[in-house]
Amino acid sequence: MFDQDRGTVSSGERDTSPADEHLLKESLLVEPDIRRRPWREFLESTPGRLSVLAVVLVAVALTAGVVTSAVIGARQQRMETLRAHTEPLADAAQNLFSSLSIADAAATSSFIAGAIEPLAVRDRYNQAIGDASNALVTASYGVTSGDVDSLRLLTEMSRHLAVYTDLVATARSNDSAGNPVGVAYLGTASALMQDTILPLAERLYNDQAGAVADTQSHTARLPVTAIVIASAGVLVLVVAHVYVAHRSRRRVNPGLACATVLLAALVVWIVVAGLLSTSASERARIDGAEPLAAVTKARILAQQARADETLGLLRPGFDPAGSDYTRHTDALTAILNSDASPDAVDVPAIDDASESFEGWRNAHRELQRKLADGDYQGAADVAVGPGSTASTAQFRALDESLEDAIIALRTEELDAMRESYRTMTALAVGAVVLAVSAALAVIAGIEPRVSEYH
Repeated sequence: MFDQDRGTVSSGERDTSPADEHLLKESLLVEPDIRRRPWREFLESTPGRLSVLAVVLVAVALTAGVVTSAVIGARQQRMETLRAHTEPLADAAQNLFSSLSIADAAATSSFIAGAIEPLAVRDRYNQAIGDASNALVTASYGVTSGDVDSLRLLTEMSRHLAVYTDLVATARSNDSAGNPVGVAYLGTASALMQDTILPLAERLYNDQAGAVADTQSHTARLPVTAIVIASAGVLVLVVAHVYVAHRSRRRVNPGLACATVLLAALVVWIVVAGLLSTSASERARIDGAEPLAAVTKARILAQQARADETLGLLRPGFDPAGSDYTRHTDALTAILNSDASPDAVDVPAIDDASESFEGWRNAHRELQRKLADGDYQGAADVAVGPGSTASTAQFRALDESLEDAIIALRTEELDAMRESYRTMTALAVGAVVLAVSAALAVIAGIEPRVSEYH
């Protein structure tokens, strides 16, 4: 009978044995709440460790490939910019300066020659102005939109060149009419050329030549970052191979061994291609850019000295010994004569220019002697006369020799630059291919070892 006051069943209605009093009902048991971490158990197991190792090794291989590809790609981009824009712009600036100097000297020579302007002199002036205009167009195409300074220099030169040609045309018209003011117009035009236009052209050339030298100095270095990352990847793979071989009781893991060989091949490729590329870049700098800059400077100095020589004859009381001609020719001597200056560059290609320069100096000495004797017409004949020993012929031989040297040196530089670029062409893509192949080899090497535990 159920006792409502006690909430129990009376002993008369339920017979309970003593043994039942010591048993716990299973329904009353409560299982404790245990947090299970299967991922932790997996990572602490050998299959888990091998799986983590595989992920790390895949990341290492891919990192080596991506970093190498990025480094080589950036290097190739700099070289392509150098080949397609910077170097052609520097050459155009050099041609621009030369053409402008030749035009100025030809304009001055026409006045020294007398009332009747020689046809050859006029043709030389027109040709030089045309070449200068073409060089301006070429330089404009070579300048990138972000190169604000170069664009400004080209704009100013174009504007001043139009003014210069108008002044020369006015000077010729007055000279043909017998007006003495023609010489004044010519002097103004030549001053504009010498003091404004040519310094702008020289600055443009110096800026671009400096950019060429800077890029070549960077490409003449080994890609150290790529070599270090790829070498570190090889080291990690070697250590991982030793660990996996020890755990699996095998001497060689084919997959990891293959991955190690692939990354090692990438390291060798980077080093060999880097050495070849840097050697070519160094040759482009030493055998091309540096002597090219010296020869270009020599041609600029020669043209400046020629302008001083011709324009000085139109100035009353001209003293050749105290003019800029002496300063320019002294600097030119230091470049052409390697023994004259410790900083001079010995370039076999300009040996012919040295001989022509000596002939020009001899003609100039004769010009000075006639001026000292008061023989202006004789000095003018020496300065612009048609004779083979006259100053015009000797200077033209010097200028042509320097131009030939510039062409030869530029060809040498461009050939070396192309070789430097070519040796690295396939490496950017090849690095990614080798890295992906190494990553697949890692997976192929570790996956069977993991499967052994299932």
